[in-house]
Amino acid sequence: MAHFSILSETHPTQSTTDSLFDFMGDFNHFKHLLPEDKIDNFQCTADQCSFGIKGLMPLTIKIKERLPKSRITFETTGVAKFVFTLHIHLLENQQANVELEGDINPFIKAMAEKPLKELVNTMSSKLSALNI
Repeated sequence: MAHFSILSETHPTQSTTDSLFDFMGDFNHFKHLLPEDKIDNFQCTADQCSFGIKGLMPLTIKIKERLPKSRITFETTGVAKFVFTLHIHLLENQQANVELEGDINPFIKAMAEKPLKELVNTMSSKLSALNI
C-alpha cells in the first residue's frame, strides 16, 4: 500500500467557523459537500453515513474526532477498497479546506489521484459556499 495525502484549495467561507463546525458535525448535512452526480444510495445517521461513489464499492464513514472551531475528522469503517481519513479544516479568518489521506494500492493511486483531487476541491468549494 502507498500512503497519499491530498489537500484542497483553501477558500474563504460564507459562514462563521462556529456555524460550520456545528453544521458539519452532523452527518445529516455531509451530503451538501458531495458531488451529486457521482453519489448514490446516500444514507446517514448523526454520526455515520454510507454511500456509493459511481464505479466504486459503497463506503461507510464515521466521525472520528471533533476539535471545536478547528477540525472535524472522518474515517472509513468496514470494508472499503481503500482506507482513508478526511479532515475538514476550519481555519482562521473564516477560511476552510479539505484534506484526504490514507493508504491505497500504488497502481490504483496513479489512476485515482486526479479524481480524488477533484473531489476534495469540490468539497472545499461547497463548504465555503454554505451560508448557514
